[in-house]
Amino acid sequence: MSRFYEDVVNEINSRLDIVDIVSETVHLTRKGNRYWGLCPFHQEKTPSFSVTPERNLFYCFGCQTGGDLVTYIMKREGLEFKEAVEYLANRAGVTVQKESPAARRKQDQMRGVLAANQAAAQFYHEVLLSSEGKKALQYLQQRHLTPEIIEKFCLGYAPDKWNVIENFLFKKAFSQEQVKSTGLIKRSDQQDRYYDLFRDRVIFPIHDLRGEVVGFGGRVLDDSLPKYLNTPETELFSKRRNLYGLYQARQAMRSLNQAIVVEGYMDCLRLHQAGIENTVASLGTALTQEQARILRRFVEEVILLFDGDEAGQRQALRAVEILHAEGLKVWVVSLPAEKDPDEYLDLHGKEEFLQYIQNSKVDHIEFKLNRYISNEPELHLDACIRIIKALHSDIASLESELEKDYYTRLLSRRLQVEENLIRRELNKLGGPSRSSSLNKNGIFRDNTRYGKTSLEERLLVSMLKNPEIFTEIQRSVGLNIFQQKEYRQLIKSFADLQPINQDTWEELGIIARQEGFTEAYARVMFLMEEEKGLNLVEVRGIIRRIQMRRRELRWQKFQERLNEMSETADFDQLLRFILDLDAFINPTHKGVKS
Repeated sequence: MSRFYEDVVNEINSRLDIVDIVSETVHLTRKGNRYWGLCPFHQEKTPSFSVTPERNLFYCFGCQTGGDLVTYIMKREGLEFKEAVEYLANRAGVTVQKESPAARRKQDQMRGVLAANQAAAQFYHEVLLSSEGKKALQYLQQRHLTPEIIEKFCLGYAPDKWNVIENFLFKKAFSQEQVKSTGLIKRSDQQDRYYDLFRDRVIFPIHDLRGEVVGFGGRVLDDSLPKYLNTPETELFSKRRNLYGLYQARQAMRSLNQAIVVEGYMDCLRLHQAGIENTVASLGTALTQEQARILRRFVEEVILLFDGDEAGQRQALRAVEILHAEGLKVWVVSLPAEKDPDEYLDLHGKEEFLQYIQNSKVDHIEFKLNRYISNEPELHLDACIRIIKALHSDIASLESELEKDYYTRLLSRRLQVEENLIRRELNKLGGPSRSSSLNKNGIFRDNTRYGKTSLEERLLVSMLKNPEIFTEIQRSVGLNIFQQKEYRQLIKSFADLQPINQDTWEELGIIARQEGFTEAYARVMFLMEEEKGLNLVEVRGIIRRIQMRRRELRWQKFQERLNEMSETADFDQLLRFILDLDAFINPTHKGVKS
């Protein structure tokens, strides 16, 4: 696969969720971070087909079919690779052009813009830590940010100058077109020239899921307006499709199966600093459907932690609707009025803050009920009917009768209306108004043990998970020990990617697509989540068995050579045989003695 198509596939994966695509033809039910259903590629009665949205992979433990989003469409629609890419690109709104010189130039341009963003982020960060950034650094220190969190999020400072970032990037040999495409410079309406967008502002680089800097936010150091400013919408950056802190939060979100969503950069930073690392911020805009879908790839549960003022609560109400529509379990924590998470942490500390979240969170229905009641001057008959109607669809869509009964009784108590009247009103309004989505809630049986895992696969998983085991195998018996060709390709590609970093698995997936072992890659990625792997003692036992088997095979080959050698063999042949035998025996004896 060419770099052009690689970039297109990466863009498709950032916009489309494999769960949405598979759900068009397969009824999926969620358990943990996976979805399960009946395999569309073979007949079965027990679901063995699994989808993991965080990696955009699928795998069937029944027929051993697996791969990524493109592979799925190729198999489902019977398409070739390029046809499947074009099909998905059309769904995602990604333009696919033939790999012409112009297309290659455009891709090079985008890579240049990413490099310019990275250079700018580093420049701003270095300025912050210099004498020129003293004022901005003092501001961050006053907000109780530590050097570690400033470094982790690469915070920076844009000097109060008109052309500093423009001149810096030009000196770094970036073209004017690339610099313009970053959104960091803006054309003057009065003069035919450009000037820096950010001046005398603290800078917050915004990373995408791959850790690339795609945009920036800036905050003033005084009372001037606008208080916050983001880079404009570009081909790389859209506020609707990004969440601040997502790159830094993704591992914690995945492990906790929960995300905390706050409103601002500072709230997000302070929570990360307090060790609450599953926190993201909504980039100063109302939460969008695209952001909700990003969250759904990582978690099942979202806690909204917005400011306690009226504006914050309105934002929370809109966010609740969007998140619930995407099948996420939503909790809302309303902080005391005029307090934001940053301020609450300052006043009460981490432990009391976490305790407050635990004790104060309410689910989406109760939060909406609280909002509707607070907006009614008086709970007269018409107000009660309005509230019941507003909550009807939420209650009707609940699967559990116990839940429906709980909220019916809650409505009765809060509205001070008899319970049987509430039930009659809800029944009169009609039956369930369920989302058309089939698979966003519910628990399914554990299918992780479906399908036998071989010792070879357990060893491979152990090598991928444990650097010590990988090194031990590589040093003692080498990597060419797997029977399946695809597994040999996978572990050799993994070795080429050493040392491991946060991008290793994504890069391995790209190589799997290019080299044609996507199914093996998908299976192993699923097994890595469910297999504990072997311990070092077990691995060393396997190493000894491999070494013994290799010695046996060598002895067999020597015996075959000896039998083939006739009495008329010349001296050179005999000498070569004796030398080969001696070279084999002596290392073996030394190894036994040691």
